[in-house]
Amino acid sequence: MKFEVKVIVMSLVYSIVCMLFFTYIASYGQKTVYVYQVGIYKEEKNKDNKIRELQEDGFTGYFYIKEGQYYVLSMISENYDDITSHSQQVKGIIKKYIVSKNLTKEQLLEYLSKGEQND
Repeated sequence: MKFEVKVIVMSLVYSIVCMLFFTYIASYGQKTVYVYQVGIYKEEKNKDNKIRELQEDGFTGYFYIKEGQYYVLSMISENYDDITSHSQQVKGIIKKYIVSKNLTKEQLLEYLSKGEQND
């Protein structure tokens, strides 16, 4: 084989290896989190009423404050099937976020309250 062909083949192989390596490394420390948003309220009492309603129906209610409004979530999950099943029981919308693998639910709510979105 000619030297030029060897250089081209080796360059292509190296490029593919680098692409796969960096793609894998970049996604290794991340996870996808789905949240189910059931309301946005301007008044705290309305947020409290919705959280209470969710809890009475057997759901854990979450909220975060962004730009003076209360965002109420009925579910946070890494499992898309759980969220879609939940959507059959409660009216709302599914949102998807790519976050750090070790991010807790509390940290996610703080992350959302700052308006940092990566969906």
